[in-house]
Amino acid sequence: MKNKLIVIGTAFIIVLICFLAKTNTVQVALNIKEDEFYRQDNKCNEKEKGFCTHLPIVTIDTHNQDVPGEARDGSTITTDIKIIDNKKGGNHLDDKADVKTKANIRYRGNSSMHFDKKGYLLNFVQKDKVSENKVKVMGMEKHDEWVLNGPFLDKTLLKNYLWYSISRKMMGSAPDSRFCELYVDGKYQGLYLMVEAPTRGEKSRMQISQYDEKNDFSSYIVRFDRPSENPEDNLINFTFYTYLSSSRLEVIYPGKTKLKDSVKKYINDDISRFEKALYSYDYDSVRYGYKSHINIDSFVDYFIINEFTQNIDAGRNSTYIYKDIRGKYNMYVWDFNNANNSYINREIKPDEFEFQWHPWFDMLLADEYFTNQILERYKYLRKNVLNEKYLLNYIDEIIDYLGDAVDRNFEVWGYTFNQDKGLLEPSSRNPESYEEAVNDLKTHIKQRGKFLDKYLVTIKQFSSESMVKQYNH
Repeated sequence: MKNKLIVIGTAFIIVLICFLAKTNTVQVALNIKEDEFYRQDNKCNEKEKGFCTHLPIVTIDTHNQDVPGEARDGSTITTDIKIIDNKKGGNHLDDKADVKTKANIRYRGNSSMHFDKKGYLLNFVQKDKVSENKVKVMGMEKHDEWVLNGPFLDKTLLKNYLWYSISRKMMGSAPDSRFCELYVDGKYQGLYLMVEAPTRGEKSRMQISQYDEKNDFSSYIVRFDRPSENPEDNLINFTFYTYLSSSRLEVIYPGKTKLKDSVKKYINDDISRFEKALYSYDYDSVRYGYKSHINIDSFVDYFIINEFTQNIDAGRNSTYIYKDIRGKYNMYVWDFNNANNSYINREIKPDEFEFQWHPWFDMLLADEYFTNQILERYKYLRKNVLNEKYLLNYIDEIIDYLGDAVDRNFEVWGYTFNQDKGLLEPSSRNPESYEEAVNDLKTHIKQRGKFLDKYLVTIKQFSSESMVKQYNH
């Protein structure tokens, strides 16, 4: 009897521990305090005169030069950058700068290049206007290349920040970002997001070894996108010359000025070797297929975050992949401007799937192991950082943090709420107020989550022996 009680007691304790562990896992994830809200005491005194904000201030002095970019020829101008980021109290234009540096800048983006509110690529340089100047910015790790993203199409102003943060919790290798307010040549430009550019850095999210020009091989970063203006920039990889993909791959790291032809050939051949394994009869083989080439967890999470947000450009445009010379391919999230039904040309309904048509993922989804990994991971994430309550609360926290910076932004860009100025088609999709834009985002999150909870399992049709499975042994 005594032994029986011991066994029963032990079993009860094990069950209790498992229950508490499961409960604690969810509870911890749903109560994460964002370290991004790193200046909680930067309050402005109402009695203060002049411009004051609780957010960092970025000022760009172009010295009356026109900012290039629309020609897409890579040209830049050298400017002076100041970042005012006080540890306590509000930030003012005449405060001592936390960062002062020269920067080579240009406009950036594809369709966003032509928006009224411009985005900028910043390369911090030394006084010689060439040598890199790696500095810490707004509490983020040292880097010399940054992106100033100006939310314009996204009327909530927070999608990139929100989904980068969620992706970092999921994947680890998502860009860091901070909100700020921007002045260019003394003129207020509104609310911006300072983001570490998708390049290699000493402590960047893309952990790959540094390029050594003595070698004919290297760790590297590539990008799927529209064809480059200069055809020589694009790789001639397997999925391109076999017409399996209309997207083109371009080498981002090592940069163009350092990239030797021999290293470019190495990268081209290395990617083609992986693609041939992926698009072969042995695609699902552990030894001969894709599994020996990719970090499966990274590709699974990339699929989930971009299908959850319906970020339909992901996987084919503005899509970054990196590989250390000693490791496997990893995906890197980038650009959620078109997410959550903000695609300009058409409405993206919450009951659609997209990734089964995208390069590489069309074959990955043909493997039952990969689709099962997606389903299991999604169930876990829905109890954590993709939980509906968590996401909606987080959105409210971000809005509360932004405070009156939202109002200041729309003092400049508020005209975009007029129906004749909206960019989405049909025009009825354009929100007429900030509150409506936020409500649209929350509604999409609710609808998309409920749909995926019920129907994500249908992705198994792409990996089962069926009419829709494109590739069989």
